[in-house]
Amino acid sequence: MSTLRLFPLRTVLFPGQTLSLQVFEERYRILVSECLASGDAFGVALIREGHEIGGDAVPFDVGTTAIIENVAQLANGNLAVTARGVQRYRATAYDHSQPYLAAEVEYPVDEATEAAPEVVEDVRERFRQLRRLRYTVDGSWVRDVHVPRTQAALGDAIGAAAAGIVEPKQLQPLLEELNVRRRLDRMGNLLTVILEVAHRQARQAVAQRWGGPERAN
Repeated sequence: MSTLRLFPLRTVLFPGQTLSLQVFEERYRILVSECLASGDAFGVALIREGHEIGGDAVPFDVGTTAIIENVAQLANGNLAVTARGVQRYRATAYDHSQPYLAAEVEYPVDEATEAAPEVVEDVRERFRQLRRLRYTVDGSWVRDVHVPRTQAALGDAIGAAAAGIVEPKQLQPLLEELNVRRRLDRMGNLLTVILEVAHRQARQAVAQRWGGPERAN
């Protein structure tokens, strides 16, 4: 068991996913300062009940640790923090004695199961398609599209791609799923939804760029 500082949010963070935060509450300024000084990760957990700003939020027990990669002071005095998800944790007890919430945590291990090769290849190819569509929306081009090597990382990358498209409480069960085969199967279904949105966004982006019928008014 180890102690982890927690940052409850209205988002689900997956391992490997980048997280951008604007920190203005004093309790989280302290958390950031302590993590920078110690090199420790902090925990990001979806809020189950309560409010993100002020008050005491009640988070889900399973979340993801995050390592701070960059901190910048903004003109308004807020801290712009960039962090990256590392690994899942499960809180076993909570500590309210600090300005921020902390928890005793354990680190669950993925179950060593694998999806069928044809399922994996289908998901990998559709994930490549998603990345290409995202590049189209951004107006950028790359020769090679990176696809995570392991099934576990591939599933988490799909979960990260769903941020802002799928409700966080729909993603939480996927974060909690430790069976890699089941996680990838469920992520494959989620990928269908994400691809539909990505296709629509890409068509709109191309139309706006070239003055087509879907151009913005």
